[in-house]
Amino acid sequence: MTSNSINPIAFVLSKWAPHSFIYDDYPSSSNVFIVLTLVYILYYLMLITYRLYWSPIAKFPGPKLAAATYWYEAYYDLINNGGGQFAFQIKRLHEKYGPVVRITPDELHIDDPDYYDVVFCNSTPSRPIDKIQRFKYRLSHPESTLSTVTAEEHKARRAAVAPFFSRNRVRSYNHDLQGIVDRISYRLLTEFKGSGTVIEVNHMWASLTADMIMELAFGYSANRSDSPGFLSPIPEAMSKFVYFAHYATHFQIIGKMIQHLPDRILNVLAPQGRALFEFRSGIRQHVREIKLKASAGMAETSKPTVFHDILASHLPQQDKSLERLTQEAMLVIGAGIETTTWTLTVATFHILFNPTINQHLKAELKNAMPDPDQILPWDELEKLPYLKAVVMESLRLSFGSVQRLPRVNRLSALKYHDMEIPPNVPIGMDAFHMHTNETIFPDPWEFQPERWLNDPKGPGGLKPLTQYVVSFSRGARGCVGMHLAMLELYVALATIFRRHDLELFEPNREDVDFVLDLVKPAPKPGSKGVRVLVR
Repeated sequence: MTSNSINPIAFVLSKWAPHSFIYDDYPSSSNVFIVLTLVYILYYLMLITYRLYWSPIAKFPGPKLAAATYWYEAYYDLINNGGGQFAFQIKRLHEKYGPVVRITPDELHIDDPDYYDVVFCNSTPSRPIDKIQRFKYRLSHPESTLSTVTAEEHKARRAAVAPFFSRNRVRSYNHDLQGIVDRISYRLLTEFKGSGTVIEVNHMWASLTADMIMELAFGYSANRSDSPGFLSPIPEAMSKFVYFAHYATHFQIIGKMIQHLPDRILNVLAPQGRALFEFRSGIRQHVREIKLKASAGMAETSKPTVFHDILASHLPQQDKSLERLTQEAMLVIGAGIETTTWTLTVATFHILFNPTINQHLKAELKNAMPDPDQILPWDELEKLPYLKAVVMESLRLSFGSVQRLPRVNRLSALKYHDMEIPPNVPIGMDAFHMHTNETIFPDPWEFQPERWLNDPKGPGGLKPLTQYVVSFSRGARGCVGMHLAMLELYVALATIFRRHDLELFEPNREDVDFVLDLVKPAPKPGSKGVRVLVR
């Protein structure tokens, strides 16, 4: 470089950096670091200023720290009382600020049950309903239908799987489910009755839901319900792995690592997920075989799986790739196990914890099914008023997902009374706030099936009370597996409580109370779970 040439780096720095930062035309590495740090700080100061004063949602109430940084949310998700506390903090914010509160730099949360259907509505070309990008890696399967961000892509992917979970198709699965429940019932009768052996209910129901979704999704039984003590490594690994959901939300590199790192490295980094990673490898191989058979034009299996439906759909080829179908499989299986298992566990505890509820349910089941070996089909079980009341109250207090499910109305502004919510602003609502609203559900933490009897209505008598239970969400992104879950709830509870006398072992209400938000509701750390004896 000649003496007359200009060093552009030094020239720029000389205009705004202290002269001492420049050394012989080039900044030293330490000075560059200082400059970059200052630029970084300046950038974030400007960003925080924008979020606090110029953002389209700057006018909405809420704590300034939540408006300024996502670390506010991360603190409650990861640190406060061990993490999993943001849902409770949002509830406190509503008590302070009112029905609309800003909970992150770009998101509002609304606590108004009558506004739920405005946010969780059907998606149309003029009103596309997206999810937020930040949640794409929350469950570590970003290309699954559940995690798909844009409305158009989600609609196409959902259309490929929805027929498999339609009410008519699910009704045809009744016999398969009854067979699995019968296996569990037989073990209760021959192996556990009068033995004094303690059964952890969560394991029992997880084995049922795992067998059911595996038989349906892949056409074969994993026979988890035959495992000792009903304990199966896959449901157990899935249950433990949900702890990663908050970390994957705030540090998306985690979700990307889970997708792309070899299993042998993941097993070292996250040993608690070893069984899950091995299971994923098996699922990937099974999907590969289904794809090869389909591409070779081989005859359909006698039990078409959800993946036969996807492969026969009009989805583009990239959506039928091995990796995307593997992600779809893992989410279908995870969703098919976790939430229904917890609902059955909550139901079992409260039925047994309250002798009056237990007696009333058993009397109705005995009257409807004099022969305990002849369990009514799902359609008939739904007509039993007290069983239906127990199912609805179990759904209410098990919540489904307790984390908010932000929806983004990409093109249209929304009106909330005199407030206008700009387009493209994520709006969160959740089952936790809906199901514990004291105006709709007096004594909301009490398990009261009677509140569902005689076709009850919500406040003002305008809507059926059932409209305020949103365990499966609603609208364009409502849970596609809702009918399957309802089939499992009715058939499982009717069969087990008609045939068996169970007794809680060391009952503790805290074993089913929602204390931790791990996407799904979870009880206090150290809970021994709901345990029973077969009398």
